[in-house]
Amino acid sequence: MTITLKKPQSPFYKQLIGKVDHKLLHLRDARETFILDKIEDSFLNYYVRQVLDKPWKNHLYIYMITDVERNLNPTSILENTKVLNVRLKDLFEHYNLTEIAQLNTETHMYEYFKETIFENHSDNQRSNFLAQYRTCSYYVNKWVKSKLSEEQQDYFEQFIFPLPSYDSSDFGFTKAAKEQARNTRKSETDAIVDFLPQIRAEGHFRWNQIDRLRKAFLKACEAVKNADIELPFDFEYNEPESVGERFCFRLWDRPSFVLHHQDQFSQSVITIANRRSQTFSDENNHYFIEFIKAERLNDDDETEGLWFLELIENDIIGSRIYNNISEEKIQRKLELLNSWGYGNEGELPRPFDGYHKEVLVQSTYVTRNKDKAEGLLFDVEPMYVAATFGLLGVDICTSTGARINELMQINYTKECLESFKVNEDIKHAFNATPKGRDKEEPYYITTETMKILAKVRKMLLEHYNDVTIPSVKYGKKSRIHLFKEPKPYFFQYHKKALDHLSIGSCLRFLLHGLIFETLEGKPVTVKTHLLRHAFATEAVKRHNVSTDIVAKILHQRDLNITGYYSEPTQSQVAQQVSEYHDIIMDYIDLDEAILRSPKELQKEFREYKENVGVLNNVIGGVCVTNMVCPTKMACLGCQAKIPQPEKKHELEEVIELSRDMEKRFSAMNLPIEVRKAKAMRKHARTELKEIELIEQYRKEEDYDPDIQFKK
Repeated sequence: MTITLKKPQSPFYKQLIGKVDHKLLHLRDARETFILDKIEDSFLNYYVRQVLDKPWKNHLYIYMITDVERNLNPTSILENTKVLNVRLKDLFEHYNLTEIAQLNTETHMYEYFKETIFENHSDNQRSNFLAQYRTCSYYVNKWVKSKLSEEQQDYFEQFIFPLPSYDSSDFGFTKAAKEQARNTRKSETDAIVDFLPQIRAEGHFRWNQIDRLRKAFLKACEAVKNADIELPFDFEYNEPESVGERFCFRLWDRPSFVLHHQDQFSQSVITIANRRSQTFSDENNHYFIEFIKAERLNDDDETEGLWFLELIENDIIGSRIYNNISEEKIQRKLELLNSWGYGNEGELPRPFDGYHKEVLVQSTYVTRNKDKAEGLLFDVEPMYVAATFGLLGVDICTSTGARINELMQINYTKECLESFKVNEDIKHAFNATPKGRDKEEPYYITTETMKILAKVRKMLLEHYNDVTIPSVKYGKKSRIHLFKEPKPYFFQYHKKALDHLSIGSCLRFLLHGLIFETLEGKPVTVKTHLLRHAFATEAVKRHNVSTDIVAKILHQRDLNITGYYSEPTQSQVAQQVSEYHDIIMDYIDLDEAILRSPKELQKEFREYKENVGVLNNVIGGVCVTNMVCPTKMACLGCQAKIPQPEKKHELEEVIELSRDMEKRFSAMNLPIEVRKAKAMRKHARTELKEIELIEQYRKEEDYDPDIQFKK
């Protein structure tokens, strides 16, 4: 028998009753479920704190309902609400308005958009407000007309913002905001474009570090189980020489934590913990750790510890980082997040919300009790999972320039992943459907990428305790119509595909703390699309790959967009740099390139056509181009080459050879040839730098720390 509830069960109901319109508060969906009970606590927490005393409280409440019923992304709902609330507050205070009926879109709001008032507001602020206001008015009106009875429509129309007679095309700030966004993107690209190999290498270093932690954690758990050791249980291990630190931890489970912190728990909880029943039973129990300290091994330098410890210390991980804390603490968190480059004005950023069960986000038990421990309390597995997904994302974005939607398509099927033999070597690619296309296209990947895919697969098989990865629905709702059939996607957990927000959180988590700044000193955080811009800029401006070729590499049809992606950055305009980086990328289908090339490019192709096939051995690595050689056989410094540590000696020989050539050409008074010899040496040194990074993280992958257990 179905029980029909008489009132919503939301914990916020008591705070809203009598303040929000009664009929609004008790609206039900088609299944007779109160819509209030479907609204996330994070929205309602913000609404109660910031909107409940405002004249537009009912208008924004029905807007939240509409967005929830539209299944809009939770973060988008919250941010949309904030934009409207902050700007409406500005207008009401400026014009001394007290009731929503006093707000006139044709005078008050129009003057704001004409920049008559609030001259210090940016074009982006005005553009966002107008866009969100019109969106709110349109969708609330549409929802009321399509979902409610005529009687309800007549009543709820009073809570629909009136649609203004103008739109964004009537003002100049929209174009200016777009231009500002482009300039910001180029400025941010400028900040990271020199560091793509280092970003990739740092991702590997950090994954190795958390993998060592997880192995030590699992060994400690096993030792407790097998030896019947009483918790808590201390363990420590030494990091590799490159880190030079010893990490000390304490292992807990739920009952042991309560019993060793009895002064902070109620007697009833202590009793249940002693009995190991209910939430403390074996089936509900789990292990977690407390970070005690880091110690330097061979010097007196300041310890660094694990890169993510400051996120735990400042309680920045998760979606509820602003819940149940004072306004002062919220401001402190905002200042900290803004100093790291997360969030914009008027936002409450949640950059480390995994948006997915057990991906980065900590267990409820650890979250509730983290303040009771001396050290830093956290779950290992969600961190490991996020770092593993983050590593795969970083590697593919910095080696193919792929979009995040293309990452999400990678799956464990023979149709997606292809391996083939060339010159006795096994080579690899994944197939994905680019934006705006309806057919799959190949993205060539390296052996390193295949190793990471193997790590992700191993992690998923352990998670599912199975021999196969389950097939799940595609992770982005707006594109699910293109990928209707469930597939064994690599970016998945708990039988649900990760969406772009989850992958973005994993990427931020893995790379948190890397310092990048614009020329103006503004902090820059690494995002998948920013890596794509940097990838294109590097190819065109530093390696002279033509725009139409880069368009094929990035799987873009519009050369204008490719031109925007690859526009020179401010630093490149100020100083031309012919050095650094070897970005791994797949080049394009040869026949299509010829058909699309202008006559002069076709002529150039005929003149320089060489007998070079895809994936040939070249100095210091292998060539991955499946088209005309973009550098006319000048393999040193070419982005079509994958550096291989096994060929390090070849580059060292090139350096020695270039020195000899420089001396000979100097003696022959051939300055151009001297410059060529110097360029050869620079390219070889650059490739050696990346090989050294690869060697270092490969070495750390094999490092097996000696774990010391202490009772």
